[in-house]
Amino acid sequence: MLTHEYVRNGHRICIEVDENSQGHWAWSYTIDGGHDTELRERRLKGSKSAMSEAEGDANSKVDRMPSGDAVD
Repeated sequence: MLTHEYVRNGHRICIEVDENSQGHWAWSYTIDGGHDTELRERRLKGSKSAMSEAEGDANSKVDRMPSGDAVD
């Protein structure tokens, strides 16, 4: 399992990507410890593509939220 944690627009994003037994990758993330989001049903073939997709999804969601108060 790979993880990436960062602050964007004052919100703490924590992403996890993991490979299943069939060699496909899935992702999930939380924003400020809540707002759970995950993608498990589509078959991604690499950790980089899974992480990139998760970051894009999380960033898009955070950019639509009011600024938070998390500090990096």
